[in-house]
Amino acid sequence: METGDESTTAHTAQPPAAAGRHAAGAIRQGRGGVRRRIAVRGTTALLAAALLALALPVTAPATPFRQAGATDTTPPPIDLAIAVDESGSLSADDVERERDAADRIAVSEVNAQSRITVLGFASATRRGQTPVDEVCPTTALSPVAKERMGSCVGKLAKREKGQGDGTDFPAAIRQAVNRLTTNSTGGPRMLFLLTDGLLNVNDSPSYGQDVQSRERNSRLALAAALDEARKAQVQIWPLGFGSADPKALADMAAAGYQGACTNLAGATPKATVVDSAALGSTLQSAFAGARCLVTDEPQEGKPPADIYLRISPLATLATIVVSKGDAAVTADFYDPQGTKVRGSGEADGSHLQLSGAEQEVESLQITDPRPGRWRVHLDAPADHRSKLATVGVQWRGALRSSITLTPAAPHPGQQAAVQLHLQTRDGLPVTDPADVQTLQVSAELSGDGFDDRPITLRNDGSAGEGTFSGAVTVPATATGALEVVGVLGAVGLSADHRPFVTRIAVVNPDVTAYLDVSHADDKAGARLNPGKHVSFVVKAANTATTTHTLRVQLLDTRPGDLSVTPTAITLKPGESTTVTGRLMVGDQVPQGELSGRLQVFDTAHPGQPLDARLITVRVVPEPGAARRVWDAWWPAIVAVLLLLAGLAAWLVVRHRITISATDPGGLELCLLEAGAEEEEEEEGERSKLVVRSSAVGKNGWYGFAVVRDNSAPRLAPMPVGPYFVRRDRNRLAQLRQPGSAQTSVRYRQSVPVDQGRLRLRIDPGTRATRAPGTWLPSLLRPRPKTTRQSKASEHRPPTRSDSTYHADM
Repeated sequence: METGDESTTAHTAQPPAAAGRHAAGAIRQGRGGVRRRIAVRGTTALLAAALLALALPVTAPATPFRQAGATDTTPPPIDLAIAVDESGSLSADDVERERDAADRIAVSEVNAQSRITVLGFASATRRGQTPVDEVCPTTALSPVAKERMGSCVGKLAKREKGQGDGTDFPAAIRQAVNRLTTNSTGGPRMLFLLTDGLLNVNDSPSYGQDVQSRERNSRLALAAALDEARKAQVQIWPLGFGSADPKALADMAAAGYQGACTNLAGATPKATVVDSAALGSTLQSAFAGARCLVTDEPQEGKPPADIYLRISPLATLATIVVSKGDAAVTADFYDPQGTKVRGSGEADGSHLQLSGAEQEVESLQITDPRPGRWRVHLDAPADHRSKLATVGVQWRGALRSSITLTPAAPHPGQQAAVQLHLQTRDGLPVTDPADVQTLQVSAELSGDGFDDRPITLRNDGSAGEGTFSGAVTVPATATGALEVVGVLGAVGLSADHRPFVTRIAVVNPDVTAYLDVSHADDKAGARLNPGKHVSFVVKAANTATTTHTLRVQLLDTRPGDLSVTPTAITLKPGESTTVTGRLMVGDQVPQGELSGRLQVFDTAHPGQPLDARLITVRVVPEPGAARRVWDAWWPAIVAVLLLLAGLAAWLVVRHRITISATDPGGLELCLLEAGAEEEEEEEGERSKLVVRSSAVGKNGWYGFAVVRDNSAPRLAPMPVGPYFVRRDRNRLAQLRQPGSAQTSVRYRQSVPVDQGRLRLRIDPGTRATRAPGTWLPSLLRPRPKTTRQSKASEHRPPTRSDSTYHADM
């Protein structure tokens, strides 16, 4: 057996038989509802704010490895038409709200090359009238055109009876489609239809001679006009005003172009009744869906206020939109680290583009945004703080993926396990519940001899963070090639799905191999420093009569992040072997998670892996000196600490035992006549005093005095002396008298006191006993803190000037 020694960095190329595939699935509908009803002006402002983010591409192409700091943030142009209902079924106030919404949409577009047309429509009841008024002819939205937009939108007005006050939808839609397709920018085509949805051409001679024929012909004309819009790829987004008919609005939305984001339900044009309390969230979701964007519920506040928004780690391009309601309001943006955005340009690996700072709608567009909690600070002069401001974030993103099938070459009718691992552009697993809910992940099995089979995948945590797992049974009719590929369905998200390509297993294969990556594929992932490695094992056998070479390959990871060695294993005829390999982290890899697919195949059959495994490695910073010492010497360090702890405990216990041995508590002091003989001492006792432990000073001495009053001399407790007594460890008593040195006294032996006029006998008495089990806590209990004394003063009796003075009379 021979192995190749050369280390090969990971690459993204597939084996020769591999072929790429991209797929998309369905995603959930947009989230509902803001908590408060938005004011009329704020409602239309939000509509305009949401449109700012529409300047992103219609489709979200797979972006396998985005480079930080990319500067391609210029939004592509769009073709936009706004058709405003001026019919008699709307009140003057309703038309005023429509006019305000149209004005705000127009001035909020950020690309100067985008084209806009504003139409007012009602009906034509007699010769010389037209159902559609082109109040703002098609124009590019240059700064000058925006300044003039308010004057032409101001021409919109409710038509009175005799002016043609019906509602001719077919005429309005046809003219909008004509303007959107003439000299088109090539970008998305969107028609915003501001109306109550009530079709009424009963007074229009062009639709027939009587009311019945006019109603029939107008319905047919509307269906034809909507079909023309669909064929011209015009999305229709009805916005209901007044007494809107939700069904009629929804029917018109469904009849327009539906293919902007194929098979993504959240991107399907839909109708919105503007009076809805949940308008804010509904509009954000609608406009995000029109451009394949993800949106969260907008936040509201009146300046001064701080509004917080979350940007997902999945995002590669995000736009924070502030609908201020008043151009005097200022907005300051702060990233998750608290750094203020100073203007457009490069910062922290992101490209920032600010626009609309002195307008009623302001936005910050961020390429490769720092994920986390962003803050928008709103402020305004005191007389410009009455209007409600709305702040929202809309984004698109991209994911990296890797997929495996186990066994790598299954038999027909055999069940195989499927695992799909997703990572963000920064190499992080998708773990936040808010992000996981955004995803709809599945897989698909295809191959020779059977129809494609869908595979359900779940993220239940059993396979690790960011990994979706499932199972599929290979059809019994499968005959040759197999391919399994991940399917991601989510508005605004794409993934660089790479398929797993293999073939049906041979009944009795000559060469077999098994990968053991238990150290690199556990749920937590191996933790490695840059430049370090983790081991894996390849077990292989060759029963053929010829030599075979196995190739070990690492796929689905960025160049330079990971490498593997050996890359080749040579098996002689009849040889079985076990080879230990190394999965190495690059020297310059930043902190984070790395993942990929490790597989082994026979070079004689490169399109059929013998085994494949997902691997996960967590790159952590190089530890400091203290950590390295701990890792190398922790057993010895723990042993020394335990030894020191034991020694400290022994010293404490020994000290407590010493203190207990010298405690004078229980001593009996007897005052005797000076001339009393030993056998007459009991008869000559003048006074007796039993020492109580509670009256002992903090330094262990008991103070007393010989008191002379009208009665005979007697002993009395006196904390400041002049006499002091205590025990010592030699079973003697220690006595201190005024003007003399400390002396040791045998128990039951009397010594002269009071200048020889009296004698003092000290009896050992009875020590206080402790309840079973309480002696050790007593020994270990901390004694009260005392003033620091010199070594000599620790053994002298206290005086009145001592801080340890204690009286118990």
